[in-house]
Amino acid sequence: MAAAQALERNGEYNLALKALDDADRLSGGNSKSVSLRGYVLAKADGPTDAGAVITALEAAGQHRYMPPVCARAGLPAGLDDRDAAFAWLERALAVRDVHMVFLTVDPKWDPYRNDPRFKALLARCRFTAGAS
Repeated sequence: MAAAQALERNGEYNLALKALDDADRLSGGNSKSVSLRGYVLAKADGPTDAGAVITALEAAGQHRYMPPVCARAGLPAGLDDRDAAFAWLERALAVRDVHMVFLTVDPKWDPYRNDPRFKALLARCRFTAGAS
C-alpha cells in the first residue's frame, strides 16, 4: 500500500489504483486498502466512483468492524468535504480507533494541518507537544 500512497501523492492516480489492486487481492479486501482506493478515486474522479467504495465499506461494516479513520474519514478528505471528514474523525476518537496515530504522519491530512479543528483533535489525542 505504501507504493499506492506514494503514487497518489505524485498525482499518478491510475498507477496508484493498479497498485491497490494487488493490495486488495493480497490483503483479502482489508479496509485500509479499500478505503485508500476510495480516497484515490475521490481525488481523481470526484464523488461518483468514491461513492461506490463508501457503499461497499458500509455493507462490509454490517458484518465486521470497520475502523472509522481507516475505513471512512479518508474518503471525505479526498473529496475535500471537511465537515464530513471531521465528523468521522470525531467518531474515530470516540471509539479510540488505533489508526488515529497516523494522523500526524499520513500525507492525506496535510491540507488539514492548519485547520483549528485538526489541531484541537490532535491535542485531545495528546499527539502534540505540550498537550494537556
